[in-house]
Amino acid sequence: MITIEFNSTEFHPYLPEDCQVNPGAYGFELVLWLSQALMAKGIITSYPVSEDWGWFIEYVEADNEFMIGCSSLAECGEGYKTNALAWRVFIKQYLPWHDWQKKHAKPEITRQLADAIIEALTEDGIQITQGD
Repeated sequence: MITIEFNSTEFHPYLPEDCQVNPGAYGFELVLWLSQALMAKGIITSYPVSEDWGWFIEYVEADNEFMIGCSSLAECGEGYKTNALAWRVFIKQYLPWHDWQKKHAKPEITRQLADAIIEALTEDGIQITQGD
């Protein structure tokens, strides 16, 4: 799994707190932007899907499936309206069986996705604070 972390005011939720997946669990605006940014680079993903911790999109290449998750790092209540939020994006390949994992893991695709995400963020003027 690769994680990318950064701070930004760009992806603030536009709906009120009681409309979020969970209080303080943001990420829809980020994952929607990311899906569109990847599409512009020729990487086609699913539509965003919610989870308790945030949002994700899926990327499929041949028989390989990857989850690209997006979430805020800390609950910040109403402070998100004016302050930069800390964000995490992670890329993880779905590998359902232990023996199958060794033969079908595709770390090179995970790295390519991470590079495309980092490129999209930096093209938008966002500085990465941490990345694997």
